[in-house]
Amino acid sequence: MKSRVVMALVVSAALSAAVWALSIPLTGKAEPWDAEFPYYFVALVLAGAISGAVVPKHAWAHYVGAILGQIAYALAFLKLGPLFIVGLVFLAGYSFIFVAAAAIVAWLRRDPLNEATAR
Repeated sequence: MKSRVVMALVVSAALSAAVWALSIPLTGKAEPWDAEFPYYFVALVLAGAISGAVVPKHAWAHYVGAILGQIAYALAFLKLGPLFIVGLVFLAGYSFIFVAAAAIVAWLRRDPLNEATAR
């Protein structure tokens, strides 16, 4: 179980950081929430869906990984300004989109036969 939690954290962090890394080449904006409406939302949904498909358990780890990945990218590659703390609050809120997509895909990916035999 512990290795799956770590994997969920790592996959989520990498994919959420990729959302930010791809923002400049795809939208021209350094911060994805500054891009036109659908980019950040769609990118978080796609990244979350991939993450939930790869590691279909531990939604909390996907959420924490999504936050950590985005923060790590911002700290490593962006110039931080006075609104960084406010940005962290928004980032935590937007990360619910990521984890919702991960949870939906994980739920769709479940094996009902396996669950029935486990009871």
